Amino acid sequence: MPAQEPGHDENIDTSNPWIVIPYFVGDQGRPGIERPLTGISWLCPSIKVKGVNYTAAPGTYLPDQPLSITVDVNNLGVPTAIVTASVSWADPATGFASPTFIASTSFPVPGRPVTGPVSSPPMIWTPEYTKIPPHFCLLARATAFPPEPVTVPTTPDPVNDRHWAQFNLQSATVPASKKLMTTFWAANPARESAAFEVMVRPVSEEGLRLLARVVKAEPVAIREEQLTLHRAIPEAGKRELRRSSLVLELERGQRQPLVVSAQAPELASHQFTAIEVVQTRRGADRGEGAITGSLGIVLFAPGES
Repeated sequence: MPAQEPGHDENIDTSNPWIVIPYFVGDQGRPGIERPLTGISWLCPSIKVKGVNYTAAPGTYLPDQPLSITVDVNNLGVPTAIVTASVSWADPATGFASPTFIASTSFPVPGRPVTGPVSSPPMIWTPEYTKIPPHFCLLARATAFPPEPVTVPTTPDPVNDRHWAQFNLQSATVPASKKLMTTFWAANPARESAAFEVMVRPVSEEGLRLLARVVKAEPVAIREEQLTLHRAIPEAGKRELRRSSLVLELERGQRQPLVVSAQAPELASHQFTAIEVVQTRRGADRGEGAITGSLGIVLFAPGES
């Protein structure tokens, strides 16, 4: 998507800070244009995670070993705002009701930059083996001083709001049977009860190409008929059917565990495939079809994750 001069778009108020955690070059975070996000909404490249003393595949980490986390932020408004970047973690999920705070840092971000986004100072965090699950999502939020004339949501909204971003990627090794099962949470981040559709699907060809640069491996497509979704806890008195999508009725803040099953293709040691789970809002009067969350799952050949 080509970049556009901020001052030429009436949706950007360049007389105040205009803060964006960018998902791609030229991302201005404009409602109805760049937001809601399309493409890979579950892996923001502005959130950079690396082991302090080790190297690991994206989506993996070593328990009890420190991670360095930085967040890239753009200010398309007036010169220099003091930005506070906050990072939290949550269970792998398509909606986030109560993420756990990790750290925050404040730093100056010049307005209308020539050289691109500014990286935050590193935030060092050690995921403890006894407290942090094998897979987790990182959520970033950016706020500015002087403040913007818009309300920055406190509820995580990494798909729709330019102040939020997520690193919501799981890595898994395909077992010898090529049948993989992984659990995640669907959640209602809204302030009222709501219905959501959760669907599993292959990552698009374009998405695979972008992801290949991150995982440094050759992409292999997976077919939709190789994927199914079902509840981790079947509904009482109902036969559990496996399909590519489910509709859930969730109370405010409620979470429900779901299971993705995949019949993986044959993968060589230098190859990977990937699938994604997307959650959308149901109800014509409440944002029908609006994406509320997503996550990605990358599958490697045995011994590669």
